[in-house]
Amino acid sequence: MSLRFRVVGAVVLSSWLLACSSSSSSSSSSEGSSNGPTGVESTESMVTAATIENAEARHRHRGTLVQFGTLDQLNRGVLDGPATARDVGRSGDFGVGTYNALDGEMMVLDGVVYRFTSDGVLRVAQRNDLVPFAAVTNFQPDTHFAIQSPLANYDAVRTFVTNAVPDQNRMYALKVHGSFASIKTRAPRRQSIPYPPLGEAVKTQVEFTNTNLRGTLVGFRLPTYLGTANATGYHFHFVSDNHRVGGHVLEVSVDWATVEVEALDHLEMTAPIPEEE
Repeated sequence: MSLRFRVVGAVVLSSWLLACSSSSSSSSSSEGSSNGPTGVESTESMVTAATIENAEARHRHRGTLVQFGTLDQLNRGVLDGPATARDVGRSGDFGVGTYNALDGEMMVLDGVVYRFTSDGVLRVAQRNDLVPFAAVTNFQPDTHFAIQSPLANYDAVRTFVTNAVPDQNRMYALKVHGSFASIKTRAPRRQSIPYPPLGEAVKTQVEFTNTNLRGTLVGFRLPTYLGTANATGYHFHFVSDNHRVGGHVLEVSVDWATVEVEALDHLEMTAPIPEEE
Protein backbone atom coordinates (compact mmCIF):
# COMPACT_ATOMS: atom_id res chain seq x y z
CA MET A 1 0.00 0.00 0.00
CA SER A 2 1.30 3.46 -0.83
CA LEU A 3 0.08 7.04 -0.74
CA ARG A 4 0.96 9.95 -2.99
CA PHE A 5 0.96 13.45 -1.48
CA ARG A 6 0.33 16.61 -3.41
CA VAL A 7 2.02 19.87 -2.47
CA VAL A 8 -1.40 21.36 -1.74
CA GLY A 9 -1.87 18.85 1.06
CA ALA A 10 -4.32 16.49 -0.58
CA VAL A 11 -3.99 12.75 -0.22
CA VAL A 12 -4.68 10.73 -3.36
CA LEU A 13 -5.81 7.11 -3.00
CA SER A 14 -6.06 5.57 -6.45
CA SER A 15 -7.16 2.27 -7.83
CA TRP A 16 -5.12 0.37 -5.21
CA LEU A 17 -8.17 0.86 -2.99
CA LEU A 18 -9.94 -1.72 -5.09
CA ALA A 19 -7.18 -4.23 -4.60
CA CYS A 20 -7.09 -3.57 -0.87
CA SER A 21 -10.84 -3.95 -0.56
CA SER A 22 -10.91 -7.29 -2.29
CA SER A 23 -8.54 -8.66 0.34
CA SER A 24 -9.48 -7.45 3.46
CA SER A 25 -39.18 19.51 14.63
CA SER A 26 -41.40 17.95 11.51
CA SER A 27 -43.68 19.41 8.82
CA SER A 28 -45.74 18.13 5.87
CA SER A 29 -46.63 19.75 2.54
CA SER A 30 -47.58 19.07 -1.04
CA GLU A 31 -45.50 19.89 -4.11
CA GLY A 32 -44.10 23.41 -4.12
CA SER A 33 -44.43 23.95 -0.39
CA SER A 34 -42.78 23.09 2.91
CA ASN A 35 -42.65 24.61 6.36
CA GLY A 36 -41.04 28.02 6.42
CA PRO A 37 -40.17 30.07 3.33
CA THR A 38 -39.80 28.34 -0.02
CA GLY A 39 -38.07 29.02 -3.29
CA VAL A 40 -34.52 29.49 -4.48
CA GLU A 41 -33.17 32.86 -3.41
CA SER A 42 -31.54 33.42 -6.79
CA THR A 43 -32.40 33.78 -10.44
CA GLU A 44 -31.98 31.27 -13.24
CA SER A 45 -29.15 33.48 -14.49
CA MET A 46 -27.30 32.87 -11.20
CA VAL A 47 -27.62 29.13 -11.71
CA THR A 48 -26.31 29.46 -15.25
CA ALA A 49 -23.41 31.67 -14.18
CA ALA A 50 -22.39 29.25 -11.44
CA THR A 51 -22.51 26.35 -13.87
CA ILE A 52 -20.30 28.10 -16.42
CA GLU A 53 -17.72 29.29 -13.88
CA ASN A 54 -17.37 25.89 -12.25
CA ALA A 55 -17.19 24.04 -15.57
CA GLU A 56 -14.35 26.23 -16.77
CA ALA A 57 -12.27 25.43 -13.67
CA ARG A 58 -12.76 21.64 -13.41
CA HIS A 59 -9.84 19.49 -14.46
CA ARG A 60 -10.25 16.23 -12.49
CA HIS A 61 -10.05 13.08 -14.55
CA ARG A 62 -13.01 10.77 -14.84
CA GLY A 63 -13.82 8.43 -11.99
CA THR A 64 -12.43 10.51 -9.12
CA LEU A 65 -14.19 11.25 -5.84
CA VAL A 66 -12.83 14.55 -4.51
CA GLN A 67 -13.38 14.91 -0.77
CA PHE A 68 -12.94 17.86 1.57
CA GLY A 69 -12.57 16.87 5.24
CA THR A 70 -13.89 13.66 6.79
CA LEU A 71 -17.02 12.34 8.44
CA ASP A 72 -14.93 11.51 11.50
CA GLN A 73 -14.15 15.16 12.15
CA LEU A 74 -17.88 15.99 12.08
CA ASN A 75 -18.55 13.14 14.48
CA ARG A 76 -16.02 14.71 16.86
CA GLY A 77 -17.57 18.17 16.64
CA VAL A 78 -15.09 19.74 14.22
CA LEU A 79 -17.77 21.58 12.25
CA ASP A 80 -15.72 24.33 10.60
CA GLY A 81 -13.42 24.06 7.60
CA PRO A 82 -11.37 26.32 5.34
CA ALA A 83 -12.74 25.22 1.95
CA THR A 84 -15.33 27.33 0.14
CA ALA A 85 -18.35 26.50 -1.98
CA ARG A 86 -16.32 27.82 -4.90
CA ASP A 87 -13.56 25.28 -4.17
CA VAL A 88 -16.16 22.52 -4.12
CA GLY A 89 -17.81 23.63 -7.36
CA ARG A 90 -14.47 23.82 -9.13
CA SER A 91 -13.68 20.24 -8.07
CA GLY A 92 -16.84 18.48 -9.25
CA ASP A 93 -20.31 18.98 -10.69
CA PHE A 94 -22.14 16.42 -8.56
CA GLY A 95 -22.09 15.59 -4.87
CA VAL A 96 -23.06 16.26 -1.27
CA GLY A 97 -21.75 18.04 1.81
CA THR A 98 -22.52 20.53 4.55
CA TYR A 99 -21.55 24.03 5.64
CA ASN A 100 -19.67 25.46 8.60
CA ALA A 101 -21.52 25.16 11.91
CA LEU A 102 -23.76 22.60 10.11
CA ASP A 103 -25.69 25.58 8.74
CA GLY A 104 -27.37 23.76 5.89
CA GLU A 105 -27.13 20.71 3.65
CA MET A 106 -25.14 20.87 0.42
CA MET A 107 -26.23 19.44 -2.90
CA VAL A 108 -24.10 19.79 -6.03
CA LEU A 109 -26.13 19.04 -9.15
CA ASP A 110 -25.36 19.82 -12.78
CA GLY A 111 -22.48 22.05 -11.71
CA VAL A 112 -24.47 24.20 -9.27
CA VAL A 113 -23.73 24.20 -5.54
CA TYR A 114 -26.97 24.48 -3.52
CA ARG A 115 -27.63 25.16 0.15
CA PHE A 116 -30.77 24.02 1.99
CA THR A 117 -31.14 25.44 5.49
CA SER A 118 -33.38 24.73 8.47
CA ASP A 119 -35.72 27.59 7.53
CA GLY A 120 -36.81 25.52 4.52
CA VAL A 121 -35.12 27.68 1.87
CA LEU A 122 -33.16 26.21 -1.04
CA ARG A 123 -30.70 28.66 -2.53
CA VAL A 124 -27.59 28.76 -4.67
CA ALA A 125 -24.60 28.87 -2.32
CA GLN A 126 -22.45 31.97 -2.14
CA ARG A 127 -18.96 31.44 -3.51
CA ASN A 128 -17.31 32.18 -0.14
CA ASP A 129 -19.62 29.99 1.98
CA LEU A 130 -17.29 27.87 4.12
CA VAL A 131 -17.39 24.08 4.07
CA PRO A 132 -16.06 21.51 6.60
CA PHE A 133 -17.05 18.48 4.54
CA ALA A 134 -18.01 17.73 0.96
CA ALA A 135 -17.63 14.90 -1.56
CA VAL A 136 -17.96 15.60 -5.29
CA THR A 137 -17.13 14.14 -8.67
CA ASN A 138 -17.42 15.08 -12.32
CA PHE A 139 -20.41 12.89 -13.05
CA GLN A 140 -20.16 10.81 -16.22
CA PRO A 141 -22.45 7.79 -15.85
CA ASP A 142 -21.32 4.40 -17.03
CA THR A 143 -24.77 2.85 -17.02
CA HIS A 144 -28.40 3.62 -16.37
CA PHE A 145 -31.60 1.75 -15.68
CA ALA A 146 -35.23 2.52 -14.90
CA ILE A 147 -37.43 2.12 -11.85
CA GLN A 148 -40.68 1.35 -13.63
CA SER A 149 -42.80 0.22 -10.67
CA PRO A 150 -43.38 2.05 -7.38
CA LEU A 151 -40.93 1.49 -4.54
CA ALA A 152 -42.59 2.06 -1.19
CA ASN A 153 -39.68 3.20 0.95
CA TYR A 154 -35.97 3.92 1.22
CA ASP A 155 -35.14 0.29 1.97
CA ALA A 156 -36.84 -0.76 -1.24
CA VAL A 157 -34.86 1.81 -3.22
CA ARG A 158 -31.58 0.61 -1.74
CA THR A 159 -32.45 -3.01 -2.44
CA PHE A 160 -33.41 -2.24 -6.04
CA VAL A 161 -30.15 -0.39 -6.72
CA THR A 162 -28.06 -3.04 -4.94
CA ASN A 163 -29.59 -5.77 -7.11
CA ALA A 164 -28.75 -3.77 -10.22
CA VAL A 165 -25.26 -2.81 -9.01
CA PRO A 166 -24.13 -5.65 -6.73
CA ASP A 167 -20.37 -4.95 -6.45
CA GLN A 168 -19.82 -3.74 -2.86
CA ASN A 169 -16.08 -3.11 -3.31
CA ARG A 170 -16.28 -0.06 -5.55
CA MET A 171 -17.30 3.51 -4.98
CA TYR A 172 -20.34 4.64 -6.96
CA ALA A 173 -21.94 7.99 -7.72
CA LEU A 174 -25.73 7.64 -8.06
CA LYS A 175 -28.18 10.05 -9.67
CA VAL A 176 -31.86 9.17 -9.36
CA HIS A 177 -34.25 11.48 -11.20
CA GLY A 178 -37.97 10.87 -11.21
CA SER A 179 -41.33 11.29 -9.53
CA PHE A 180 -41.54 10.77 -5.78
CA ALA A 181 -44.81 9.93 -4.04
CA SER A 182 -43.27 11.25 -0.84
CA ILE A 183 -39.88 12.33 0.40
CA LYS A 184 -38.69 13.24 3.87
CA THR A 185 -35.56 15.36 4.16
CA ARG A 186 -33.74 17.15 6.94
CA ALA A 187 -31.58 20.18 7.54
CA PRO A 188 -29.63 20.65 10.77
CA ARG A 189 -29.95 23.84 12.76
CA ARG A 190 -26.92 26.12 12.85
CA GLN A 191 -24.72 25.11 15.78
CA SER A 192 -22.96 27.35 18.28
CA ILE A 193 -19.44 27.09 19.69
CA PRO A 194 -18.47 24.93 21.51
CA TYR A 195 -19.76 22.61 18.82
CA PRO A 196 -21.38 19.29 19.75
CA PRO A 197 -20.58 16.05 17.91
CA LEU A 198 -22.64 15.43 14.79
CA GLY A 199 -24.81 12.84 16.54
CA GLU A 200 -25.89 15.40 19.14
CA ALA A 201 -26.30 18.23 16.65
CA VAL A 202 -28.81 16.37 14.45
CA LYS A 203 -31.11 15.77 17.42
CA THR A 204 -32.44 19.30 16.82
CA GLN A 205 -32.66 18.95 13.03
CA VAL A 206 -35.72 20.21 11.15
CA GLU A 207 -37.51 17.64 9.01
CA PHE A 208 -39.56 18.31 5.88
CA THR A 209 -42.07 15.96 4.23
CA ASN A 210 -43.24 16.64 0.68
CA THR A 211 -45.53 14.64 -1.60
CA ASN A 212 -45.99 14.23 -5.35
CA LEU A 213 -42.72 15.88 -6.20
CA ARG A 214 -40.28 15.54 -9.08
CA GLY A 215 -36.60 15.92 -8.45
CA THR A 216 -33.20 14.28 -8.15
CA LEU A 217 -31.52 12.16 -5.51
CA VAL A 218 -27.83 13.09 -5.49
CA GLY A 219 -25.50 10.73 -3.71
CA PHE A 220 -23.02 7.92 -3.37
CA ARG A 221 -22.71 4.31 -2.31
CA LEU A 222 -19.34 3.84 -0.64
CA PRO A 223 -17.68 0.62 0.58
CA THR A 224 -16.98 -0.18 4.20
CA TYR A 225 -13.20 0.00 3.78
CA LEU A 226 -13.47 3.80 3.73
CA GLY A 227 -14.15 3.49 7.46
CA THR A 228 -14.83 6.86 9.09
CA ALA A 229 -13.58 8.95 6.18
CA ASN A 230 -17.05 9.17 4.66
CA ALA A 231 -20.55 7.76 5.13
CA THR A 232 -20.40 4.16 3.94
CA GLY A 233 -23.37 2.55 2.23
CA TYR A 234 -25.98 4.77 0.62
CA HIS A 235 -26.03 8.53 1.23
CA PHE A 236 -28.47 10.74 -0.70
CA HIS A 237 -29.37 14.40 -0.72
CA PHE A 238 -32.25 15.83 -2.79
CA VAL A 239 -33.01 18.75 -5.11
CA SER A 240 -36.54 19.21 -6.44
CA ASP A 241 -37.12 20.18 -10.06
CA ASN A 242 -38.93 23.32 -8.91
CA HIS A 243 -35.87 24.34 -6.84
CA ARG A 244 -37.90 24.68 -3.65
CA VAL A 245 -37.05 21.54 -1.71
CA GLY A 246 -33.72 20.03 -0.72
CA GLY A 247 -31.89 18.36 2.12
CA HIS A 248 -30.49 15.08 3.40
CA VAL A 249 -32.83 12.20 2.54
CA LEU A 250 -34.34 10.34 5.50
CA GLU A 251 -37.16 8.47 3.73
CA VAL A 252 -38.46 8.28 0.19
CA SER A 253 -41.18 6.60 -1.88
CA VAL A 254 -40.62 6.42 -5.65
CA ASP A 255 -43.31 6.33 -8.35
CA TRP A 256 -40.83 6.02 -11.22
CA ALA A 257 -37.27 7.12 -11.86
CA THR A 258 -34.20 6.82 -14.02
CA VAL A 259 -31.03 5.77 -12.19
CA GLU A 260 -27.62 6.79 -13.56
CA VAL A 261 -24.49 5.22 -12.11
CA GLU A 262 -20.78 5.96 -12.33
CA ALA A 263 -18.09 3.73 -10.84
CA LEU A 264 -15.34 5.74 -9.14
CA ASP A 265 -11.81 4.30 -8.94
CA HIS A 266 -9.87 7.17 -7.36
CA LEU A 267 -10.21 9.16 -4.14
CA GLU A 268 -8.59 12.55 -3.64
CA MET A 269 -8.87 13.83 -0.08
CA THR A 270 -7.92 17.20 1.34
CA ALA A 271 -6.53 16.62 4.82
CA PRO A 272 -8.74 17.94 7.66
CA ILE A 273 -7.56 21.06 9.45
CA PRO A 274 -5.76 20.49 12.77
CA GLU A 275 -7.88 20.81 15.89
CA GLU A 276 -7.13 23.74 18.15
CA GLU A 277 -5.26 22.96 21.35
